[in-house]
Amino acid sequence: MTAASDRTVFAVDIGGTKIAAAEVRGGRLLDRRQTVTPRTGSGDDLVAAIAGLAPKHAFDAIAVATTGIVRDGALTALNPQTLPIENGYPLARALDKALGVPPLVVNDAQAAAWAEFCVGAAHGFRNFAFFTVSTGIGCGLVIDGHLQTGATGLAGHAGHMMSDPGGAMCGCGRRGCLETIASGTALARLGSERLGRPVGAPDLFAAARQGDANAAEVIGSAINALVDGFADLTAAVDVDCFAVGGGVGLADGFIAALEARSRLLPAVFQRPIVAAQAGADAGLLGAALLSEGNFHLK
Repeated sequence: MTAASDRTVFAVDIGGTKIAAAEVRGGRLLDRRQTVTPRTGSGDDLVAAIAGLAPKHAFDAIAVATTGIVRDGALTALNPQTLPIENGYPLARALDKALGVPPLVVNDAQAAAWAEFCVGAAHGFRNFAFFTVSTGIGCGLVIDGHLQTGATGLAGHAGHMMSDPGGAMCGCGRRGCLETIASGTALARLGSERLGRPVGAPDLFAAARQGDANAAEVIGSAINALVDGFADLTAAVDVDCFAVGGGVGLADGFIAALEARSRLLPAVFQRPIVAAQAGADAGLLGAALLSEGNFHLK
């Protein structure tokens, strides 16, 4: 039997715009490559794109991190705007048929949270939350050293906790989700409305740095919503530490602003907020680590 450290894992990370892949051996990502995510709504097209990234030589395991809800190897998009696909698409079964190796399939934020817990920002903490604040908002939870997936795969989808009952309609079908206020997509939409011209999240941050009060207010609302979400999770499961990643989350000054806003909370809800350390490919690494089998899922 191949030792775990010598195994070659074909790791895949499915996002709404790109699919990244790499071979993982001994904790190292090798031969990373990527392709555009098919947005046809067909899971079979998604599998074909993944097969096109697969190595031509043999590998020992497949580990897939993907946006959306994963239940028993089947994938459903909580927000179809992020990844259009048939509800309950049997992704694990289809990949096994296409590549001849049964894969582990897990939500991408859950996988990234496990990478952060194992090799990143969470050393010394047993109850830990990872937030990626990017195009959308993803979250993974590790409670008492166990990665939380939930019976239906929904555990950790904190981007769809309600933040503003009268807010914008979310792609998940609820109104006023955290993702409609604090994601990069939301910042671009709200910033464009307030500034009176089309802007992306990076433009909004640049305007705020140049003293634009409207831009600063939009970003401030996102920070308030995130910190309140952190406090809600702390009240629910007593999180020890929050790690924040993603293009918005790691923007200059963003985590410092989260920390400053957190200090305004009652002390019982205040927790450390740190920068994620596992990097942009935390989903790939976390999925590969999970495929080794030396983990706890709940």
